[in-house]
Amino acid sequence: MQLPLKFIRNLHLATSPLIGAFVYSGALRANETFTAIMQWGVFPVVAAAGLALWLGPRLARRARSRAVSH
Repeated sequence: MQLPLKFIRNLHLATSPLIGAFVYSGALRANETFTAIMQWGVFPVVAAAGLALWLGPRLARRARSRAVSH
């Protein structure tokens, strides 16, 4: 199953402010539950979505060029 890039972009944009809140709010960093959610949930989602947005088009172009050349 391939997720559309628009959904991945919106997911990335929606979860990124949570990273900012974590970085700039000492009170949120002190909350163990919020820290665990950030470490094991939000950050991996933001990172994976960012990589998908960055590498997705490149990998798709590469796959298309290999399909045409074979």
